[in-house]
Amino acid sequence: MLSRSKTIKSNRSGIDMVFVLTVFVLFVCCLLASVLAFARVYKRLGDDIGKRFDTATAQTLVLQKLRSYDDADISVGKSGDIAYLGFADMIDGESYMTYIYAYGGELKELFVPNDAPFSADSGNMLLPAEDFTAETDGRTICFTVTCDGVSTSSHYSLRGGKAVGV
Repeated sequence: MLSRSKTIKSNRSGIDMVFVLTVFVLFVCCLLASVLAFARVYKRLGDDIGKRFDTATAQTLVLQKLRSYDDADISVGKSGDIAYLGFADMIDGESYMTYIYAYGGELKELFVPNDAPFSADSGNMLLPAEDFTAETDGRTICFTVTCDGVSTSSHYSLRGGKAVGV
């Protein structure tokens, strides 16, 4: 009778061990599934933040350029299909223009003498950008920058000699 009691105890202990291992395996599977799900969400959020960062950086760059010039020195124009913002400078008695525009998937800046023709492929790359548009309506400049498929528009009112964000 003693041996039958030991057999029942060892079977119960084996069943307990299988139960514990099953619960542990289920826990590990749930943990792994959660980690993989959160990793996917984190990657997607990181990509979205990166896209928005590029667009916000481009927007801030243009805003700072607008704020650093008197309204008489700021122009909005087009050369072919390329819209640009122009900024006039006087350095040592010589007139220069700085253009900000998008060309070839890049936001570019071109600094040339005032009498030099606008050449879109000659500018220096500032940031990757698919599109840049600029328009003026009297004393308001509206520009839109598109980076990584994310567009942002800004309106700036020119007054008192400096650009002011609206």
